[in-house]
Amino acid sequence: MGITQKLARRLPRRLRRELGALRRRARSRPSRTSRQKQRLLADPSLTARERELLDAASSAIFFDDGMYTGDGAHYYRVGLSAIRCIDAALDAAGFSDVRRVLDLPSGGGRVLRFLVRRFPAAKVTACDIQRDAVAFCAKTFGAVPAYSTPDFDELSLGARFDLIWCGSLVTHLDAAPIRSLLEFFKRHLAPAGLLVFTTMGDYVARRLPTREFDYDLTDDQIPTVTAEYARAGFAFSDYPPGGYDVVSSCGVTLTSPAWVRDEVRRIGGLREVYFAERGWDDHQDVFGFVWDE
Repeated sequence: MGITQKLARRLPRRLRRELGALRRRARSRPSRTSRQKQRLLADPSLTARERELLDAASSAIFFDDGMYTGDGAHYYRVGLSAIRCIDAALDAAGFSDVRRVLDLPSGGGRVLRFLVRRFPAAKVTACDIQRDAVAFCAKTFGAVPAYSTPDFDELSLGARFDLIWCGSLVTHLDAAPIRSLLEFFKRHLAPAGLLVFTTMGDYVARRLPTREFDYDLTDDQIPTVTAEYARAGFAFSDYPPGGYDVVSSCGVTLTSPAWVRDEVRRIGGLREVYFAERGWDDHQDVFGFVWDE
């Protein structure tokens, strides 16, 4: 944790949130995010397809999007990285007829802005527990709004989807909510539909003890998490009080590929077609499963 974060945590929570909102509004000004997009478009490392998608995508960023820290180039690159993973999973599944897409959690549209361009004929649904983020996605990207709940057993969207993208949600849930989430996905996949979701595994387990990035865990939590992951292939730790917490029971989750596959096997009806270690943004592992009943 940096010195700025440590100092900020000493402020009263209400004041910290107000100052944070002001800072986020300032750095997400449309003129600023548009310039960041234009600079990235000139980057020769982008493929022609990525440049085409980025050029067509909106540069608007929701002011309260926790994934945007002021670095527009990285923000847009992460979205494009998700599309690369999705395309690779679609190729592996031999599936191309995508008419309905679900992005859960959509957040402020880091990936969704590219989904609506990648699948222009599809109906794209933005689903998140943050209602203002969903409203932003509906207004800015033309997404169908849907609202999530903390209990996935109670969540029903009244539709089935050809493609479900779930970026960085399993990475924050304990084991029981993950199982409920996988069941939710199975209920909402169309026949032969594709589920693509991300996890944090060996790479993050190796990274935590170095304190290169602490994922908002304390020095006391990190050894416990890494030891439990080494023992069981799964570990979860709540965020410390006052840390990053969108909902209760939200924290840092490490899941080994073997643990994920065992849980999917217990649910049944999902067949793995794709796996990429550190496939998303060279960080999170990516799984692709098709509904195969």
